[in-house]
Amino acid sequence: MLDKSSIPVTWDDEWKLFDWKETFMTDEVPKNDIWDTPATRKKLELEEMYAKMNISSECTKHYMSIRPPLTEGLQAVLDAYKLIDHNYNFLKVTAAHNVIKHYDSYATFIKFNKIPEKDHGNIKRTIVMMTDWSFGQVLQVEDKIETHWKIGDTFTWKGNAWHGLGNFGFEDCVVMQITWL
Repeated sequence: MLDKSSIPVTWDDEWKLFDWKETFMTDEVPKNDIWDTPATRKKLELEEMYAKMNISSECTKHYMSIRPPLTEGLQAVLDAYKLIDHNYNFLKVTAAHNVIKHYDSYATFIKFNKIPEKDHGNIKRTIVMMTDWSFGQVLQVEDKIETHWKIGDTFTWKGNAWHGLGNFGFEDCVVMQITWL
């Protein structure tokens, strides 16, 4: 299920100043720091699936900014989550790249919040669009396809929903990701 809403935009484009780390979906689990959790095992299963399908690392390139310091405007986005376990980061998908079909394992959220395995199915993900939709950008969650979003539009789904974000356009697509229980 995909819930859509919109929040007031109380920020500028300060995300442009974040420290962005280049990331590839085909190689996200550090070889020297594999956490022995069900969530990490799921992520490794996805990486193995991508390898069997010969998916190019380059097409899955995206950028992450994990818990950067927030301005007052962006911090206001998190006010709705202050009484529950949550985490945030930012994702940037540049032109001609994709966050291909996957489900989130929430390995980092689970590890650092010590979420018991019985609660893994209750984890949710909300994304807040930091950029307006541009031609060639598409979000798919299960069988729902979204385009033409505006800054401040939000999309929320439960736990292990298959989803992806494609960008065959020319403009960056930036989202704030909020993981919560």
